[in-house]
Amino acid sequence: MAKNAPTIPAISGEARKKRIERIYLEEARRASSIIPKGELVPHERPDFLLRADGRTLGIEVTELCREKPRAEGGKLAKVAGRANDRYSQLVPGNPVEVSAGFSPKTEAIAFHVLVNGLVDFVFAHHREMGCFNWNDCDLPEGYCYVGIHETREPVGQWRTFKPFDTILAPKELIEARIAEKLLRLPEYRKAADENWLLIVNDRFLGAGEVYARADYVAQWRFSFNFDKVLLFLREAGGTGEVVEVQRTRPADTGSSVGG
Repeated sequence: MAKNAPTIPAISGEARKKRIERIYLEEARRASSIIPKGELVPHERPDFLLRADGRTLGIEVTELCREKPRAEGGKLAKVAGRANDRYSQLVPGNPVEVSAGFSPKTEAIAFHVLVNGLVDFVFAHHREMGCFNWNDCDLPEGYCYVGIHETREPVGQWRTFKPFDTILAPKELIEARIAEKLLRLPEYRKAADENWLLIVNDRFLGAGEVYARADYVAQWRFSFNFDKVLLFLREAGGTGEVVEVQRTRPADTGSSVGG
């Protein structure tokens, strides 16, 4: 899970996704009066139906991020836990604390290679302990640093880390997210006559993170058929600002759907 992202219990992937979407929507509603109060009903296409003021409003929730580094970050986040489980089977009753840094380029390295390499290295060095970096010794493929330390806990904590960059969100990225959701608008309108799109720019997402500036967005115009498109600029702890995206004209979706 990305740093400072909403804290949630361990649940299935789809349920987890829906839970995060609801948290984002509730946070955006607290941050701005644009989104009316009312009962939120989980749905699919759109994500939620909001019943307020005698009407039903469809709301689709999506994140603004760079998909490739986000996917890579999701893969890397699972390495530590899987490696710890495998090590515990190899050396039961002898837990260790492990901190491992990924090397700059890990995109082409398979998940099982990262897991097995780390487990094998820790197993080979768990008695001597210490800090190992790629200037001093041969580390497993995909790593630039591995630290192995004693622990008093029954199960040692394994952590991995990798630097990531944050870029200023270009207009084209927001356009692409709107265009992707526009393709599903006819389906959304089967559930609700009025449909909004909420784009969440989580400033603490981790890998794949972007930063949209409210003053830039206010000057841009987009083509869409949603009744409203909102951009939630989310800060740590769930606070932030909601910006209403301005429209130039309805988008050409190849159907008779108007906006």
